[in-house]
Amino acid sequence: MVSEFGPSFLTFSDQIALHGRFRSADPALIGEQQTLTWQELDSSGNRYGHALIKAGIHLGDCICCLLPNTLRAYELILGIWRAGAVVVPLSPLMTPETLGNMIADCGAPLLISDGDYAELAAETCARAGIGHIDFHTGLDQFLADTPDSNPGVIVPPDNLCNIIYSSGTTGTPKGIPHTHRGRTAISACLVGDLGFSRHSKAISVIPPHSNGGWLSWLPAFVVGCPTVILSAFEPRSYLETVKRERPTHGFLVPTICGALLEQPDIEDMGLESFQGALTAGAPMPAAMKQRMMELTDNGLWELWGLTESVATMISPQEMLSRPESVGRPMIGSDLRIIDDQGNDITGAGVGEIVGRSSSMMPGYLNRPEANQESQWFAEDGSLYFRTGDVGEIDDGGYLTLRGRIKDMIISGGLNVFPVDIESILLQHDAIADAAVIGIEHPKWGESPIAYVIVQPGADCDLDAVKEWANGQLAKHQRLADVVAADEFPRNTLGKVLKQELVNRYTESQ
Repeated sequence: MVSEFGPSFLTFSDQIALHGRFRSADPALIGEQQTLTWQELDSSGNRYGHALIKAGIHLGDCICCLLPNTLRAYELILGIWRAGAVVVPLSPLMTPETLGNMIADCGAPLLISDGDYAELAAETCARAGIGHIDFHTGLDQFLADTPDSNPGVIVPPDNLCNIIYSSGTTGTPKGIPHTHRGRTAISACLVGDLGFSRHSKAISVIPPHSNGGWLSWLPAFVVGCPTVILSAFEPRSYLETVKRERPTHGFLVPTICGALLEQPDIEDMGLESFQGALTAGAPMPAAMKQRMMELTDNGLWELWGLTESVATMISPQEMLSRPESVGRPMIGSDLRIIDDQGNDITGAGVGEIVGRSSSMMPGYLNRPEANQESQWFAEDGSLYFRTGDVGEIDDGGYLTLRGRIKDMIISGGLNVFPVDIESILLQHDAIADAAVIGIEHPKWGESPIAYVIVQPGADCDLDAVKEWANGQLAKHQRLADVVAADEFPRNTLGKVLKQELVNRYTESQ
């Protein structure tokens, strides 16, 4: 007999409603001044949802947000989903012109701001010609007379859940959309790989506009464990929170880890509570990785991936034996390596990484040319996404990165991968961090140049560093110059913006 009941898909919004019913008194979000239970978060999300519907928001509309990392941000995100709309978190680091371009790109009728972003939001909205709601002054009016019952909007699983705008440094960043089905798929993978359960506790300090932050609180939303929310990263406050709250899971980019490791009593601050401290966004130097492994009692995991949703993961145990690798494809993901002619050379050399996954974005928003350029088809017709990253996969299925295609240097007709030179420089006792770029050369085409950050208090002769490094590098890899920097320009997740270093070096010459 065939059942009359078909499969049912639960969105994050639906799952939170279930947490609100079955574990109503359990903590959901732990803020600096307030804690919300699942029942309180569920009710609050309903009120925000009703308020948005009252403001004229319909199923599928985009809602742009300029938000700090506070409880209110997540109440609003839930409310947007309850209204059937799409969350579009924007970076406050962007200019009003760029923000306005993003708003026009996604067609949002409304921008909601909170915290210190009212002035930026107002200027942006004036440029874009859309409505603006400032929660800092207008929250009470926004929520006035709204019920705490579920608005009852049914959201199909293949509707958009969110749009993340990539951290481009020129022009308007590309909009990367994720469906509810896709977001659920990647969160389920993280739950399984990192061991989230209802007894876990996450910590989040990355604002919603950065996709990396979603990797900690979304799995927590799935299993129903609490998330500690910090509005800003400050090393001392972060460590005191860790010592008090004992989180088991969190997203720690290398820049955060570097700041934590400078604290004198870090051994006594409880980092061993982490079972799944996830690092991603930028390569973590080997010495830093080893120290974080020690402090977390082998609780550090590394993820390589793109917001478009292709990813690998390496466990602490694997990391100990394969420190050069970023792991194997996550569950539901497939990777291949292709050469310059688009031939599949997986397991037989270095080339561009292409991938597909069950959580893959449906395509860049309003970018048909970019979508076409990013496609690669296997012999069986399967569609893969061209990541622009260079790597190789060994016989065990482990991926080792070689850098970005755009960062690759061609010197004397030979490929030079900056990561290979950076790994040599980071072995020098006086070097804390290194970034290698390519500069035009009249004879060789390009020459490698290294920017380095010197260890505090170290006596460092840059010419001696160059000679030392070049003694270990192949002829076509040898550095033409080594330049000291106080810090590197980085995006939100700590990835070095190498084009800015190229511009800096060119201007200095």
